[in-house]
Formats: sequence, C-alpha cells, structure tokens
Amino acid sequence: MSTPTRNSPAKAAAKGPTKTSAKTPAKAAPKGAAKAAPKSTRATRTSGIVNRSRAKQTARVSGLRDGKPLIFGWGRTLTRAQKSQYQHLAMWSFIGLIVLAVVATLGFGVFNELVLVPNQTIVSVNSTNISQDTYRKELAYQAQALWNTLQKEIAQKNAFDLALQKGDVSKSTQDTIVTTQLQTDEANYAQAQITQASLKMLTDDQLILQGEKTFEQQDHVPASTFEPTQKQVDAALAAFKKAFPNGETYAQFTSANGLSDSDVRNSITIQLRRANMQTYLAKRLVSPTRQLHLRRIETDTAANAAKVRAELLAGKLSDATWTSLAAKNSLDTNTKSTGGDMGWVSPGTGDGGIEYWAFNSARKQGDLSPVITDTSGTFDIVQVLDINPSLAVDAATLKAAQDNALDHWINMQRVIPGVKISSANSTMLNAPRNMPKKPDLNAALPAITPTVGAGLPGGLPGGLPGGLPTGG
Repeated sequence: MSTPTRNSPAKAAAKGPTKTSAKTPAKAAPKGAAKAAPKSTRATRTSGIVNRSRAKQTARVSGLRDGKPLIFGWGRTLTRAQKSQYQHLAMWSFIGLIVLAVVATLGFGVFNELVLVPNQTIVSVNSTNISQDTYRKELAYQAQALWNTLQKEIAQKNAFDLALQKGDVSKSTQDTIVTTQLQTDEANYAQAQITQASLKMLTDDQLILQGEKTFEQQDHVPASTFEPTQKQVDAALAAFKKAFPNGETYAQFTSANGLSDSDVRNSITIQLRRANMQTYLAKRLVSPTRQLHLRRIETDTAANAAKVRAELLAGKLSDATWTSLAAKNSLDTNTKSTGGDMGWVSPGTGDGGIEYWAFNSARKQGDLSPVITDTSGTFDIVQVLDINPSLAVDAATLKAAQDNALDHWINMQRVIPGVKISSANSTMLNAPRNMPKKPDLNAALPAITPTVGAGLPGGLPGGLPGGLPTGG
C-alpha cells in the first residue's frame, strides 16, 4: 500500500476543512478589469525603468570629461556638469557687474552733480576756498535784493509822476532824485555787473574776517564789534521778506533757487558784517591825526620802479635827483612837475598800497620805500619827508575819507604783501547752474528819464513803459 504524498487529497481531508474554505467565496471581478490591472502595472514599471535608465545615462554623460578647455585653456579636467555650473555662475556674475556698473554710474552722476561740482572752488582768498555753490547762493540773494529795490523805486517813480501830472511841482526834485537812483540800479541789474558784485562781496568778506582778528589783537576790541547779533539778523531778514514786490514771495524765491533760511541768513550776515566794519573803520579816522609829508615816483612796471630807486640812491636822494627822475619817469601828472611831492597825507585819503607802507608805526623821516604795488596796479617809490604826530584834517576831506573807509581799507588789503587772491573761474562765474531762477536777470527794465508835469510817454497815466509791476 502506497504512502500518501504531503499535499495529497486524502491528507487534506483527514485534517478537516481549511480556514479559507470556511469563508464566503469572493465575488469574481469583471473580465475586463481583471485584464487591465496587469497592463497598468507593467507600463508603470516599464516607465520607471526607462526613466532610471535615462537618469543613469544623463549622470554618466554629465560626469564625463570631454577634455575641452572652458576658457583660456583652463577647465580640461572639469566634467560637463561642473562646466555648466561655472558657465551659469559666469553669466550671473556678468549680469551682476553690468547692474552694478549702471548703478555706480548713476550714483556717481548724482554725487558729482550734488556734491563735487557745487563744492568746486570758484576763487580763493589766502588759501580759503570759496565754492561755486556759495557763490550761487550769494548771487541769488544779491539779485533779489536789488530787484526788490528796483520795484520799490519804480513804485516811487510812478507816484511822483502821477503827482506831477496833477500839477504838484513840489515833487519835481524828488522825481529827479529817484530817477537818478533808479538809472544807477538798472545799470547794476545786469548779469555782468551783478555776478562781479556778488563775487566781490564774498572775497571782501574773507578779508574782513581776517581783518577782524588783526583789529581784535591790535586794538583790543571784542569780536562783537564786527559780528552782527541774532536780533540784527532777524530784523534784516524780516525787512528782506517784506520788501518783495506784489505777487512775489520769499517762499517762491527760496524754493526756486534751492535756498534754505540759513543760506539767506548767511548772506545777510555778510552784509551786516560789512556794515559793522565800515562803522569801525570810519570811527578810526579822526582829526587831528598823524600825517606824513611824502613824495613819490609812479612807474608802469616793477622793473622800472626798481631802476628809479637805484638811481635815487645813487643820487643820494637829493631834491635835484628827485626832481629830474620824477619829471622823466613818473606817471603821476599831479606830482611829476614838483619832484613827486604829494604834500601832507592823512590816513584814508591816499593810495592804500602807499598808506600801508608809509603809516607803519616804525616809519621815520627820510625812509625810502621798496617797490610798492599800489591799488591802481602801478608801481611806486616813496620817501617820507616829514612826520607830524597831530595835524588837523580838513573837514570835507575827513568826511569823504570816513564815508569811503571800508572801500579804501579793502583796496589796501588786496595789494599788501602776503595777500593772495586767485583769479575767479570765469566759467563758473557765468554758468547757467549758478544763475538765479528768480528773479530773472534778463528781465526787461524801462528806460527812465526825469518827468516834470506829465506822465511818462508811452505808458498809462502815472505808469512806466515796459509793463513792469509797480510793486509795493
């Protein structure tokens, strides 16, 4: 009898029913669905195999070294993937450099326009530089101040003309006075004049600032003698604002010209400091005072002056030598026929260059000067003939000297040894960027003539031709 195998039916029957057979048989799946599942699975497996194969191939290709240089013979040992990374890095670096260059160019342009150019030096006084932006601001202030004055004078002129039209001849003298002043101010309201005047205000101010220190040490006067107070500046600023013609305002002026309140105050301070120095210098001129009896020979060049000086010394400074050389060489028509005799000279009445040398406290009778550059640009040799420590000055002469004290002193400062004032940059002086936007330096101004008993021709009764506003 044969033995049943491990999986024979007899053995299975002997064990009884299995776990599976105890369950309810599962419902058979549709025929179509049973066939679709294996195809989808096979497609997914096939796609995955292909993708992995391609990835492996791409990786193998990217990891290959083709032996070709990337740039300038470099990069032969790099893989294709590494070369691609370097190429992307180079591209973005190049784009970044272009962007940076554009930004830097624009930034420098703005910096140059707002910082470098405005701070360029237009003129220097004893190594102190004055920037063209400082000049621009001063020019705007000076132009507006003169414009305000012109409009006030025009209004006065209109009022006088109207009174004359109505038969009030008592206004004739006043009309003549304001007409003369108006003609002068109109002549000054031109670019050539007002640019030079503004630059002179700035260079003069540097000389005044340096002179202050000298007087504070020499005469022991306080700085407040020259520097205006805050109250004075405030009052002057208020007057400046009030002087604007009808239809024009201080805010429009500052906005148009890019000025701050501080900028305007600086210009006002310069103006007040100048006035204070004039007052101080005028008070120093008194009578009686120390006077010198001088004689001089004026020549056209320093070399000719040096030659004259040598001949004077060779002639032992005798009167005959002075008479001969003055007649032969001097440019001064008032003294060349009298041996160069200038008479008695008091402070503030002669040439500033000569005065600086002659009125030195160490000067004594008989002294002969070196070559002196005078304020007219010529060259002089001067001798002190006599000194009077206390001699009266004619009243009219003294008054004229006091009224002109500041201009005389400024002219002296410009020619004394050691003072260096550079030539102004003419391009900056007239550059459009430095011209005021308000007021207009090219504004048409009326031709003014004195009027007696009638209004001005060509205009409305009591008005001025040219259509300028009368202001207030």
